[in-house]
Amino acid sequence: MTNTTRHPAVVDLLGGTPHGAGADTTVTARTPPTSPKRPRTKDSRSPRLRYVAALIVVIALLGWFVLRLLSGNDESTQVRIADETDTSETAPTLDVTPPAPAAAETDPTACRTDPGDQKSGAGVIAAFEHAYYVTRSGTAVRELTTPDTSLPSKEKIQAGIDTVPTGTTHCVRITPISAGIYSVALTEMRPGQPPSQFPQTITAKEFDGRWFVDVIN
Repeated sequence: MTNTTRHPAVVDLLGGTPHGAGADTTVTARTPPTSPKRPRTKDSRSPRLRYVAALIVVIALLGWFVLRLLSGNDESTQVRIADETDTSETAPTLDVTPPAPAAAETDPTACRTDPGDQKSGAGVIAAFEHAYYVTRSGTAVRELTTPDTSLPSKEKIQAGIDTVPTGTTHCVRITPISAGIYSVALTEMRPGQPPSQFPQTITAKEFDGRWFVDVIN
């Protein structure tokens, strides 16, 4: 006779004791053995990996910063070099134009204020007016005239100079008319007053290579 053991679930469903089994029969269900749990080991590589990753990020940021800094320096250097080499607008240019000659040399009829000389009739007339308005000396004026001139003495000339306010300037335009005769336009500019013009005709003479004022009309 075969002893059949029913599954505990059948026993629970039918109720009571399985048919053909003794009262003291105990049904025991086999519980499959459970595999032991593997102990959780601490991964010692995780902190190291995190440290390496953080280090890589820091190095990358430092590299980016250095590259930006170097590129900025290169750009500023290039701009500075470009500014230094671009001399089209800011670089000073040398003035190679020779100075223009004196007005008396380029244009005998130019309005003159220079000291003049006794090398020509126009030169002695310029010297005469310069002695009157700039040197302000009756003696110097009289020394530029011929000995037999009809012009006043040096004392009277000085008296006339003293009536001219200090700071008065002048300009004389000398135009040759004929040998030794010149048309003169004298402009007198007194401080705070409009210019005054005095047309004159002056005759100059040469003695021993030097020119003198002889007659003023």
